[in-house]
Amino acid sequence: MLNELPKKEKKQKPLTPWRYFWRIQKVCALRAVTPFMMYLFMSLIAFACQAIAPDATEWYEVLLGSVCILGGAAFNAHLTFTYGKMHYDSYLTGCIHRKNKMFGIESGGDHCPEQEYRWWKGLLIGFYIGVPVLVMGLFATLPATWSGGEVALVMFAGWAIFPVQWIRSYLYPGGEWTYPPVSGGYSMLMIFLPILVSGVFYVVGAMVQRRNKALEAERSARVAEAAQKSKRK
Repeated sequence: MLNELPKKEKKQKPLTPWRYFWRIQKVCALRAVTPFMMYLFMSLIAFACQAIAPDATEWYEVLLGSVCILGGAAFNAHLTFTYGKMHYDSYLTGCIHRKNKMFGIESGGDHCPEQEYRWWKGLLIGFYIGVPVLVMGLFATLPATWSGGEVALVMFAGWAIFPVQWIRSYLYPGGEWTYPPVSGGYSMLMIFLPILVSGVFYVVGAMVQRRNKALEAERSARVAEAAQKSKRK
């Protein structure tokens, strides 16, 4: 409506190194939510496969569970690949802002430096995906609470505890022990799965976007050159 007052622009706080650090943590933690949910859904499917023969671990349970874990990793790869492309675009925008600032030109827009591409951000996203594994894996190492810790892992991070349970069932098929010989704490090693997947595909996504931008620039240059030649004729 004509009578509405113009919206006031929000004043952004000065970007100090400490504030920049925490903004990066927030961005990477939020980016880790969706991949974690994908691992969670695939773990629940693997848990349903484990219930097919609860008395013993059969080969088809291991096969189906492994497929589910790889499915979660595939979703993780696709999402972080997309994140890498998005962050590289933000990095290019940041380069324009910094060049304009050098010449004293004020740039418009609401560019967020914490969303720019950095190669290590993929590793950080993968770490945040695996934080629940570290927390629940610590409880799974305690003799008095190992069962509760493993139950929590099965429900929320089955992709990390199922390989440990498969190895335990293979090495000790009888299952007669007061404390598991292969502790559920070994599940914490599975945090390297999302870290490696996220780190690799985040960088790959950024490199693909860089190549696409280079091809677009070459195409634009050829079009401009062709337009100039046609004008001369």
